[in-house]
Amino acid sequence: MNLLIIIVNYRSAALTKDALASLISPLAALPQSHVMVVDNASGDDSMTTLSTFVQGESGLLGRVTLHEAPINGGFSYGNNEGIRQWLKSHPAPAYVLLLNPDTVVRPGAIEGLASFMDSHPDVGIAGSRLEDPDGTPQCSSFRFPSLPSEFEAAINFGPINKLLSKWTITRPIADESVPADWLAGACMIIRWRIFDQVGFMDEAYFMYFEEVDFCRQVKKAGWPIWYVPSCRVVHLVGGVSQVTDHKKGRKRRPQYWFESRRRYFLKNHGKAFAVAADAGHLLGHLLNRARHTVERKPSPFPERYVRDFVANSVFTKGFDLMSGAKANLTFLQQIREDYVAHGRDWTKPGFQAVAVHRFGNWRMEIQPKIARAPFSVLYRTMFNFVRNFYGIELPYSTKLGRRVIIEHQGDIVVHGNATLGDDCIIRQGVTIGNRHLDKPFEAPTLGAGVNVGAGAKILGKLTIGDKANVGANAVVTRDVEACDTVVGIPARSVAKKNI
Repeated sequence: MNLLIIIVNYRSAALTKDALASLISPLAALPQSHVMVVDNASGDDSMTTLSTFVQGESGLLGRVTLHEAPINGGFSYGNNEGIRQWLKSHPAPAYVLLLNPDTVVRPGAIEGLASFMDSHPDVGIAGSRLEDPDGTPQCSSFRFPSLPSEFEAAINFGPINKLLSKWTITRPIADESVPADWLAGACMIIRWRIFDQVGFMDEAYFMYFEEVDFCRQVKKAGWPIWYVPSCRVVHLVGGVSQVTDHKKGRKRRPQYWFESRRRYFLKNHGKAFAVAADAGHLLGHLLNRARHTVERKPSPFPERYVRDFVANSVFTKGFDLMSGAKANLTFLQQIREDYVAHGRDWTKPGFQAVAVHRFGNWRMEIQPKIARAPFSVLYRTMFNFVRNFYGIELPYSTKLGRRVIIEHQGDIVVHGNATLGDDCIIRQGVTIGNRHLDKPFEAPTLGAGVNVGAGAKILGKLTIGDKANVGANAVVTRDVEACDTVVGIPARSVAKKNI
């Protein structure tokens, strides 16, 4: 496979159909290419609509795979999920092309991007020119955000814009291929070696800033990024999220936009820079707002922008996104996510066990303590029910990540001080707890995506790396490296995945 095209759909089946229709010609021209459409748990008839459409188009039959993701994890998650699903039964492609559902590919665009990458083996990422349906070019090539750019973009005042033009995020629209800092994620082709070297896109970004962050990691690794305007793709701006729709400029910015912005600066520049970026942006915005008030012009700003910006700034939220986990996930949001991860079946013992665990942690936040008492009684009742009826012992003191799945029931014991990372899978008969009775507070730490087979025992103060596999009935008494597969008594390594 030379090219894998990934489209992430979320309640936008009509747009995705148009995008797929525009790919019929490129798929014919590139026989070693395939399209993976990932539906991010739309909860509507998207999968049925898209399946019917693909079945009715001879140019798409056998060339498009539809995959329904268990959750709506955002843009990075959806694209990563498409790659992960592809790798389960296929070798890695030479290139991966990320394509928005609100796009229509112009003739020759995809072929041109693939040809550009073939003829420039040193380039890591290339992006097309994005344009309106009438051919008007959109800004598709950018500079990395900086302290001057944060102030310049917020104040949006001609003389200052001109003075700080060398730091402006949007680059002049070029007619020839030119290098760039980062590209719009609506259409960009990525050399597979990038994923081997840099890893997948950061899933802690739900939407926005993920392509900026990814391109920064690619540039740090020494790979050039290029803008190729000869390859043209229509982009219906805001067709999916509507956040960037200029016709709806007053639309309130969603929470995830602020979270993504904050994470980008903290992750890539540190705390001091993030504080300065917030201060510069807020100052510029307030000056801009004051100018519009004096000139008695209608406000062009998103609704409640200042209030939302301050509420989500580094000053207010602190540095809680440095860990990579999504901060401020409410109790109900956690339950919703776990419900989806368990197949939307609330009767599953695993979901009930996780839900009781979340409730146990939530009630600990209630102040004063006297008000917590009735909730503690309820928690203890539910905990005993899950432990005695289902055989799942998962105390609230366990550090549980997001989307942890517990399959089946019976003889599942997790030590109270254990740590389970995001997307772990735990099956029946598993013990994650002590090895030495005289060391009751020692417990294992499982990374993200660890898969534990039925009957396995993970004992002692040890670490299981991300995406490791622990075989059924294995007994693990030593650290396991990321992506390793261990089996036996005692457990020994038998294989290591590439990713």
